[in-house]
Amino acid sequence: MIEPTKLAKAIAYAVAGLALSTSGASANVTTMYNLSSSYGADNSGNNSDPFNYGGGTDGWTNAGTGAAVGDGTGASKWAGTSGANNVAFGYTGAHLNWAVEISGGNGGSGEISAADSYARYGVYADIDVAKGAWSDAAESGASGWRHDLDMGLFKSDTTGLVTLSAVGIQQAGTAFGFTIFDGVDTVTNYNHHGGWNSGNNAGGITASSSPYPNAIFAGTGLDVADIVAYSVGGANPSNLNTITFNALAGHTYTIFIGGYRNGEWGDTNDGYALTVSQVPVPGAIWLFGSALAGLIGLRRRQA
Repeated sequence: MIEPTKLAKAIAYAVAGLALSTSGASANVTTMYNLSSSYGADNSGNNSDPFNYGGGTDGWTNAGTGAAVGDGTGASKWAGTSGANNVAFGYTGAHLNWAVEISGGNGGSGEISAADSYARYGVYADIDVAKGAWSDAAESGASGWRHDLDMGLFKSDTTGLVTLSAVGIQQAGTAFGFTIFDGVDTVTNYNHHGGWNSGNNAGGITASSSPYPNAIFAGTGLDVADIVAYSVGGANPSNLNTITFNALAGHTYTIFIGGYRNGEWGDTNDGYALTVSQVPVPGAIWLFGSALAGLIGLRRRQA
């Protein structure tokens, strides 16, 4: 019988070999940007200043109130989608800043930033978050504040490990926190005023870990059970600035990003660059891994 450690090594080598065999294949990474700010103000003509957005609060998909319209008749302007008023992935909620789609079956890497928006589309998208959105330095209980908490969507046609890595553009020592859901919300009226994330997940996921409190976001379509990855603050922080999660092919993931104790909820002048990369893991490996777990379990029972 093959020893578990040897079998695990064999699988690791197989995974590495398959990853290498596909690493040279082409991939298509599309970044999409909401070009509206401050309750739907049109930012689609900003081609001169990456940090002048014409408004602090950004990301409204339908002028700040009501559901978005994903069929091209919405109030916001977009870049990278199939039409100037087409919301990414046909999203019908009220708040969305950007989206990333990876296709081609081989993973890939792209960047969300004002610079990427300009390089691709000739316009500087409003890519910044409040410095205390994920956790406000001035709030008691180490809580965050939903004001200027950026929200993005991710989707790939391949199952694989996704890595998100954020860096600040204008300030030193920037730290960012993440909360990631499997699924997409159906919020029809986004209210960015209010605290959330009390305790910064230091004791694990709780009801306050979601920026969709039931009192405000009834019927959001997402709840705490849908969280697949999250940052942890406090005395032993983890997953700050860089976080990973496994994305299943065809699933859409909601990514919240905000400043971690870099300032208060009203400090929104810092931009960020977010690298989004995915390394695919072929479906056969998932089956192989399940078989490994079964074999190891069987061997332990026989021991």
